Amino acid sequence: MGFKGYLALAAVAFLAATTGSDLVARTSIAGEPVDFALREHLHWAGVQFVGTLLLLAPFLAVAVVCALVEKDARSRSVIAIFTVAMFALLYFYFQGHQAAQHALLEEKWTAATLSIGLLPFFVGGPVLLAVIGAGAAATKLDPRARY
Repeated sequence: MGFKGYLALAAVAFLAATTGSDLVARTSIAGEPVDFALREHLHWAGVQFVGTLLLLAPFLAVAVVCALVEKDARSRSVIAIFTVAMFALLYFYFQGHQAAQHALLEEKWTAATLSIGLLPFFVGGPVLLAVIGAGAAATKLDPRARY
């Protein structure tokens, strides 16, 4: 698939995980209209630029690792690893946004902030380590044919 392909798919997954999850949480839990929820999300994503970059980091790191592993392992194995990692990140980011909205309704401001702010560390780190391990296994168990 190549480096650019993995980066493009990771960017799409990141947008779904952050913007999509936040919009679903804001509209379903907080009852905000879609246009207002989108404006608020874009506002805070711009204001909290460093936080947005931290949220993006696990997606980019997985893409880079998969692109590097694909040089030594077959594409089918690497694509499977990439897909599982993206779905894991999507799932946990969605759960984090849901938890943040519930905490906001209960006026638990710190819990709301940490529900999303710690995702790159408590979810992204372990997912990245799992991808590195799975990539190492793929290079040994399903190596790319060398001619």
